[in-house]
Amino acid sequence: MDGSRLSTTANLRPISGVSQSPTRRKLRRSWMPGRSRSNSVDANHKLAAWVISQDNQTEYNTAFLKNGEKVPELWNENGAVLVYLYPKSSGRGPSFKVPEFTVSSSLIFNELIRAELESPTTSRHRARNSTGRDSLSTDDASRVSTPTIPMDNSGDYLHLYLPSAPSNASSSSLTVPAEAPSPAAELERLIAIRNLFAFLTGQPLVGTAARPRTFDAFLQISDLLQEFCFASADGYTFGSAVDMSFGFYSESLGLADCRHSREQTLEALILGERMRSVELYNEAFTHAAGKYQAIMELKLPLFQLVSPVTRQRLERAHFDLVSRQHNVNEHLEQFEFPSLFAGIANSSSIPELKQVRFKIWRNSFTKMRHFVLNYYKHAFGSWPPKASSKKNPFAESGLNRIVLKTLYSDHCALYDLLVDRNSLTSRVIDEVPTVSKEADEMITSALRNIESEFDRSRPPVLPPIPYDLPLIPSMTAILETYNTLSPREQAKFDKKVKESEMLLVLNAAYNYDTSSLRLPFLDSFKEFEAREAKGKMSQDLADQRIGYFLFLYVVLQSLPTLVVDAPDLKFTEGVEYFLCQPPIGNPPWVDAKVRKMWYEVAGGGYVELSADAVMFSVEAIYHRSHCWLAAKIWEEMGNSATPPLEEP
Repeated sequence: MDGSRLSTTANLRPISGVSQSPTRRKLRRSWMPGRSRSNSVDANHKLAAWVISQDNQTEYNTAFLKNGEKVPELWNENGAVLVYLYPKSSGRGPSFKVPEFTVSSSLIFNELIRAELESPTTSRHRARNSTGRDSLSTDDASRVSTPTIPMDNSGDYLHLYLPSAPSNASSSSLTVPAEAPSPAAELERLIAIRNLFAFLTGQPLVGTAARPRTFDAFLQISDLLQEFCFASADGYTFGSAVDMSFGFYSESLGLADCRHSREQTLEALILGERMRSVELYNEAFTHAAGKYQAIMELKLPLFQLVSPVTRQRLERAHFDLVSRQHNVNEHLEQFEFPSLFAGIANSSSIPELKQVRFKIWRNSFTKMRHFVLNYYKHAFGSWPPKASSKKNPFAESGLNRIVLKTLYSDHCALYDLLVDRNSLTSRVIDEVPTVSKEADEMITSALRNIESEFDRSRPPVLPPIPYDLPLIPSMTAILETYNTLSPREQAKFDKKVKESEMLLVLNAAYNYDTSSLRLPFLDSFKEFEAREAKGKMSQDLADQRIGYFLFLYVVLQSLPTLVVDAPDLKFTEGVEYFLCQPPIGNPPWVDAKVRKMWYEVAGGGYVELSADAVMFSVEAIYHRSHCWLAAKIWEEMGNSATPPLEEP
């Protein structure tokens, strides 16, 4: 026979030129025999089986399955595996002809094929079952490698005789049940197996009255994948063929888009577990954690299909989210940070800081707070915003995800406008900065101490923003020799500065790339700062800018734990609930062994930590936020590079 038709290892290669690859982009329906019916409940009850579709109902002809005949949509002329739905003793021929990749990840299928190949032609029908063994169980799936399939010298194809159903739903044994199944149960089994191979080759699925929906079909498919011991080499998934096929179906059917339905969210979560899809599981879990309370209010029986491990994780994620919201609301409902100036800024015992004008910083901070509060009251109608008002369509009142992302986006743009991109912080997380005695570093030292006090004011301790100083307006923007003047001459010059010249001074202390952007919040801030700058002396301008920047700093540091979405989410647009709680730990179908990752620490060394600590710790969340991503861009591309705008 042609050796290219068979694989000599368990890792069966895909056949080139196969038309039934699950990578194609559309589900095919043109082959389906039968007639089209309207999509009605009555029609569903009359049909024994139908093609699951959002459009019209097409009756599915089950005669091919019942009679053991060729099933048109699952007969691929380029396939190398002949699949038999009935024992060899029945005399019926194969029903499916499929590519090798559809069976390559199944330990049971490989055992069955090998047993058929190794059996002498005259004695292949034995008293034992069709595997050539008394029974096979899912324990066999723990093997790292599947059996080698030898060459079949008796024909051109691999022959797969499917076993009878397990004796009970919970059994993984392939022994023949003691009692023959009812005709209805036998038909359900045939359609389930048909759906398994349709799934593996990217064909539409078939529903029945007992299992009418795509969700039901996939639950049945997942049971068969476990029954036939599909597994990847590492045991993490059901294998590459299943991963590819389910990815195709998930994208085609929009399974991961669970933004608008609590029931659909649970179904996606359950399918993520049952089909061992990390991508779908992570997406659905994050959405479920964000609307956990709303889901629980429905009291859906469906929730019981979620594994106990995932239910416990959802509950913990919900409580953590509630705690995060409480911490953020405490500060941002009225933009109140009462402890900010209660530390070093309120101390008179540090002689080095006696020249620092903390009171002016505080006054400027307060003015900035009033500006921001009034801006958002006008933008949303009130602050915090109210549900279903004239200015917003929110389902619930308060600081939801869309509101806080808008706030964060605006303040990130303001940060890009004001930050000194040449002043990389000297601060380290959970460490008190020293107070400099140098006159030219005193203000910088005081500012960084206040920032550090805020970062350490409550658990968890926050990492310092990489670039943590503002650009300072200077009269040198309109007079290059300003710094050579005596204090008296400088004061005299300051008093004569015109309004147009003051605008030049302020504009020189903006980063040009961001200043050229037309954003409503930035435009309003520039107008606000210009009003406050009228008649101010040079030192007043500097202290005013520091007060504004302090407000900006504490707002930015308050938000990442809520506004930084979990990694790799696809469906986030328009979502009001928070998407910041990904599943922690291994997926529920994987061993509880802790995943490890290498993590680079300050100074350039590496340590091995749990993957969750590296990816989902507070520090990791902040490192995915705007200020850290912008810092990386400025370090790699220069401080004139424009970081991408934070999406609201």
